[in-house]
Amino acid sequence: MTKARAPKPATPLGLIVGHSQFRLLFLATTMAQLAFGMMSVAQGVLAFDLTGRNSAVGFVSLGQGLSMVALGPLGGALSDRISKRRLLLMTETSIGSMYAIIAGLVLTGTITIWFLATATLILGAMYAIMVPTRQAWIGDMLDGRELVTGIALQQLMNNATRIVGPLAAGALIALDSIGTGGTYTTMAAIFVFVVVVLALTEPTPPRARKQATSVASDLAGGLTYVWASPQVRLLILVFAGVVLSGFSYQIIMPGFLENELGRPASLLGWIYGAAAAGGVVTTLLILALGRSGNVRVMFGFGAALGVSLLLLSLAPSFGLTLVIAALIGASSSGFQMLNNINLMQRADPRFFGRVMAVAFMAMGIGSILAYPIGIVADHSGERATMALLGAACLGIVVIGVGASRSRFPK
Repeated sequence: MTKARAPKPATPLGLIVGHSQFRLLFLATTMAQLAFGMMSVAQGVLAFDLTGRNSAVGFVSLGQGLSMVALGPLGGALSDRISKRRLLLMTETSIGSMYAIIAGLVLTGTITIWFLATATLILGAMYAIMVPTRQAWIGDMLDGRELVTGIALQQLMNNATRIVGPLAAGALIALDSIGTGGTYTTMAAIFVFVVVVLALTEPTPPRARKQATSVASDLAGGLTYVWASPQVRLLILVFAGVVLSGFSYQIIMPGFLENELGRPASLLGWIYGAAAAGGVVTTLLILALGRSGNVRVMFGFGAALGVSLLLLSLAPSFGLTLVIAALIGASSSGFQMLNNINLMQRADPRFFGRVMAVAFMAMGIGSILAYPIGIVADHSGERATMALLGAACLGIVVIGVGASRSRFPK
């Protein structure tokens, strides 16, 4: 296990202005996240409108999850051996093309729930390569304090676009002249811009290796490294547990709005926007206080997420739901940011892509579990399911805190 690299001063503005390659990657990532924020609403609303069931929202996410789990380790291995710029150009082009196809089917009235699920299978395959590649590229570009600042900036803009994206999607969907078809068209256009910006970056050669290895041996080596590194292993396991429990609430939010609060699912953008606003505040606070390496603070955010979900299960009104959504966003963002920073600080740079890919697999598993979670919500109700997710999240955090005492001494 490598030690964290010595920090050096770097302000967010100074990093963006002074590092041209990071600036281009940051801009491309921000715009891509904006489209993903729009998709979080457009996909859920489209799936729910087609069927009127929570399970359909989860079913659509199933294909994406299967791809992410199956191809996640491969994506990490590829990012550690192939040009990261080339991989991102390929994946971002494919994602934009898929958005355009969905838009065409919606506009022509030929979209089906089965095609939407198939599309997410393809999107999941692209995500499995894109996400670890992008994160590993930041690790290659930056080190020390710059690395912390770079990850914080990405998390900040991720939350900011989660405000703008869902609100924009909700506004577009609400217009009869645009609807979900026009929203997907807008997302495809955004990805045209993303590809153009990425094309302006300098070529990135593959990471130098002492000897030629196969993809299979790289995969095995990455998994062996993660399992043999106690701190890295615990961080990934806790991240997976919190993601699978605490982040899955989004699957049942369309049904929660309509069935529990009597509000239209199109207001989902306001919920996600409030959550993202809470995430922005938390990211700025962590960056200002310099608590990026504190594992115990990370666990504190995880516990706060569990408590927030329990409160959400009891929310009697839309206004109070917005307030609690902000708390959920603040706690989930703080947990994810600190977990990512701790992983990058403690992992060997040779394994950055594979480490982030293994952690990212939790997102894929979460998408797979979305379908059974949706079924549970259809049968037991959204409030009961929300409370179950909150309790599970708290349980994972308690177990993680106990296991961390020997692996992360004070």
